[in-house]
Amino acid sequence: MGRRKAALMVIVLGVAVTALAHAQAKPLKLRIAVHTQTVGAPDVIAIRQNYFKQEGLDVEWRRFALGKEGRDAMIAGALDINSTAPTPFLIGLDKGIPFTAIAVNSYFCGTNHVVVRKESDINTPAQLKGKKIGVPKGTITEYVLLARLLPAHGLKTGDYEVAGIPDAKDRIPSLIAKAIDAATLADPFVAAGEHEGLIRSIENFCKYDPLPFMVTATSKIVKENPDAVVAYLRGWLRAVQLLKDKPVEAATVYADDQKSLGREIPVAVLDKALRRMKWEPEITPEMQRYLTDQAKDLVSGTIEGRIKAVPDIPKALNTELLRKASLGR
Repeated sequence: MGRRKAALMVIVLGVAVTALAHAQAKPLKLRIAVHTQTVGAPDVIAIRQNYFKQEGLDVEWRRFALGKEGRDAMIAGALDINSTAPTPFLIGLDKGIPFTAIAVNSYFCGTNHVVVRKESDINTPAQLKGKKIGVPKGTITEYVLLARLLPAHGLKTGDYEVAGIPDAKDRIPSLIAKAIDAATLADPFVAAGEHEGLIRSIENFCKYDPLPFMVTATSKIVKENPDAVVAYLRGWLRAVQLLKDKPVEAATVYADDQKSLGREIPVAVLDKALRRMKWEPEITPEMQRYLTDQAKDLVSGTIEGRIKAVPDIPKALNTELLRKASLGR
């Protein structure tokens, strides 16, 4: 009898210790930004397909039109995860923002275009001399447009006027109203505008830059809850895999999300748009070199010299979390 009681006490004690450990464990919760352009498609799909929940993660999410807006929400302490282009990422590092890149969201040059009204007589960027161009300021799109794309067509600063229009959804109405003559625009807005017969593309950005988008996390969340970040990456990678392996299924999920925003875009149109994206999540040595070169350009002031010095790029990159997420799939 004594042995039985002792054994029972051991079991009860073990259950109590386990329950206490679970009670004390930090919940896997994250606050994430979801981009309104197609770079946000993996997040949209992971949310709608419950991939995050299946990885044991509870996400609180908000939509942002620009990566730099998500970055600023990080600064305010309102977000843990955000995807942003190298330019605002490097500017953030220069300003001492405590965040790190944990993956490459995508390469979006094929989905980023210079567009005009469908009936416009402008057919090449060279014809933008004396014209007004709508752009999202402080972004890699603005940087590559002004530093590389327009100069490649013989245009220099002063040959054109730049109008800052942060949200992509506002640029087509500005074009239609003839408030601007051209605009930079990414999908799904390009695909939707072409489908509706409102705009046409005169060039994409791929000749000038691959336009990577970086997945970033605050240093605080990486230090305090790395398991949550790994769970996020697992769910996100599942969505990336769906985009690669079953693009039509992925486009269908994305179309449902667009419908919830009041945009009725056919699946075939969104499928075409999503196929223009390049999904390669690993932060490679080539990407590290790209970021260093980009930082050098920003220091030298190709446009206006936005950062004071080249940041410590390797210190700002964390490849271990993605490696753990990939192994756990």
